[in-house]
Amino acid sequence: MSLELRSRDRERKLLKKINESIELIEMGDYGYCENCGVEIGIQRLEARPTANLCIDCKTLDEIRERQQA
Repeated sequence: MSLELRSRDRERKLLKKINESIELIEMGDYGYCENCGVEIGIQRLEARPTANLCIDCKTLDEIRERQQA
């Protein structure tokens, strides 16, 4: 039961990210970092189409998360 709930939660979060990416495409803002405004690299977008941070900002974000844990 908990595995099913976890799976549904992941699916729900992914659908939310996909819908947000579609909205950004419609507004013409897709492919730009939410933090610094720099274009997100095409390789990153190909690997993770729902990425909203450039690789540098994402790396800094992960470092901050590790420090808080």
